[in-house]
Amino acid sequence: MKGMEHMTTFYFVRHGKTELNLSLRFQGGEIDSPLLPIGIEQAIQAGRYLCDISFDMAAISTQKRAMDTANYILKENKFLDGVTVQYQDSLRELKFGKREGAEIDHTDQQTDYLRNRPDLYDPTTFDGETIDSLVQRSTDTIEKIGEKYPDGNVLIVAHGVLLITLINSLIGKEKAHWRQGGPLANTSISILEKDQLTNVYTVKSFNDISYQTQNEEA
Repeated sequence: MKGMEHMTTFYFVRHGKTELNLSLRFQGGEIDSPLLPIGIEQAIQAGRYLCDISFDMAAISTQKRAMDTANYILKENKFLDGVTVQYQDSLRELKFGKREGAEIDHTDQQTDYLRNRPDLYDPTTFDGETIDSLVQRSTDTIEKIGEKYPDGNVLIVAHGVLLITLINSLIGKEKAHWRQGGPLANTSISILEKDQLTNVYTVKSFNDISYQTQNEEA
């Protein structure tokens, strides 16, 4: 036990690679596509990498690609007895509205803002969700979990845009820099510690795919 330190350790994992990732289409909070064989393999490898971590809780997006990834990860874990597993809508990906499933046009201004200047991103014309909404709902969830498990290890399995904006927001970056360091690789692991006394989040590991033995070509 960590004694009186009161540190919650969050293990943030992006879902495995999917068919829509491969075809470079918008895959937001209202659409899903199956994990590719490489995505499944990487999720299993992530699970083996984390197999000795005794998680108190796993919080998982209610989208199939995240749930499947989490299942492969948890299946490898040695300490599953007594783990609380929750599926949460608040961890679903940013909703792209009418752009869900559409091919990503890199010349589009809003797409550029989404990637590089999230403070300027305005999805109104295609009925998408705002970055503020995404970060608010995911942050609320993380804060509540931290309060419940002040000394816990928590697995979070979610999505690329959600995780990079959430992590950057939690560590105090300005909104213009919420996509810095992204995009996160599929099944990458980022570890943040939250000091419950000071409410400060510290990055211990970021976008880690060092455990992957298969490359993207496999």
